[in-house]
Amino acid sequence: MSKRKAAYPAKRSMNLYYKPDRTTKPATVMLYVLFTLVCLLGLGKFLVYDVWMETQEAQRTLAAAEEQLESVNLELTDYGEVWERYSRYSATEEERDLIDRMEVLALLDQAVGATATMDTLSVSGSTVQIQFSGVTLAQTARIVNALEASPIVAYTMVNTASTTQDEGAPADDSAPVRASVLVQLQKEVAQ
Repeated sequence: MSKRKAAYPAKRSMNLYYKPDRTTKPATVMLYVLFTLVCLLGLGKFLVYDVWMETQEAQRTLAAAEEQLESVNLELTDYGEVWERYSRYSATEEERDLIDRMEVLALLDQAVGATATMDTLSVSGSTVQIQFSGVTLAQTARIVNALEASPIVAYTMVNTASTTQDEGAPADDSAPVRASVLVQLQKEVAQ
């Protein structure tokens, strides 16, 4: 066995390249500070500036709304006077519940006016009292039926139907009578 010398690696040259640590120099510190400022500005834009601009816009909207409210309140200063004029010339609740008098008169003219002579007519609220003459009992019944056929008539009631003939004369169906009819009106029912 021969003894040989073992070969070990050996460094025969020297490496003189040296990289200095620049993390402590003022330029590197300034770079870190600048990066931090940019991040803070980015966050400040979202967290501060945008919120501040929204607040400013809300304040402008509020000012416009308050100005509009003030102008409306100025328009309403004479509201009491306007309401008084309106209530003076508008229909009351009771008047709104009444049936149009022209419609009632047209109904009476159509039912009674063509065949009989109207002696008296009284309209009070939703009640009409009419007295007519110059018709027979059969014509009186037709007049009452014509009145009851109208949608604005709730019911009719013939109070009296007396003849205008002498008391001593015999009863005749064709003798003219004087009739007094009560007509109760109603609002027209929609069908």
